Amino acid sequence: MADADSQAPLPVGLMTSSQLARRARLIETVIQLVAKSGTTAIQMRDVTDRSGVALGTVYRYFRSKDHLLAAALTEWQGKLTRRVLSSNRDENEDSLPLVKDFLRRVLQAFDRAPGMAVLMMQMTASSDPDVQQLTDQSGSGFDAAFDHLLAAGPRDDVSYIRLAIGCVLVDAVNRMSNGRATFQEVRGQVDGVADILLSTRARRSGSSRKDPSARASA
Repeated sequence: MADADSQAPLPVGLMTSSQLARRARLIETVIQLVAKSGTTAIQMRDVTDRSGVALGTVYRYFRSKDHLLAAALTEWQGKLTRRVLSSNRDENEDSLPLVKDFLRRVLQAFDRAPGMAVLMMQMTASSDPDVQQLTDQSGSGFDAAFDHLLAAGPRDDVSYIRLAIGCVLVDAVNRMSNGRATFQEVRGQVDGVADILLSTRARRSGSSRKDPSARASA
């Protein structure tokens, strides 16, 4: 969709409390519409009618429809990661149950809102700079969540674990949203990958802690 005008949207950091409230209403309205009807049926007029925000005002906050859709996806996904980041994490606690619980919650959320899965695929494939910035923000949120969950153990492999689980998770969400797999099927597959990766990590961590005096005297 073409821009409504050439003026750049107002940066979030410069918005007043009332502007932030209107922006939040627009985002929440899009989340509700995507959950109800998917992405293809969404029209900007529907968003403005339901949110009570004038069409001209929308473009003060978002450069395009895709920009608004990406912001809604980022906020929706952010609710999943903020819950993890706000939880207390004991560094001696086993990471595997925590990671599997997080993955279950993510899969359940997409299972309940398949429109968000479709939207995620659309936004990930977008070349729009505004959209890319927001998808990068979402990715950073998931990275932070995994860093928090994997606080115990070696740090050198965290980025690889994030990458592997992230790829499997995206594939699982895609297949589930397309009806090629059920929630239970993809949950079992994602759990299996997490089991392998984190069990290997735990063995590595245990080996590195075994008898350091023996290594020193070798």
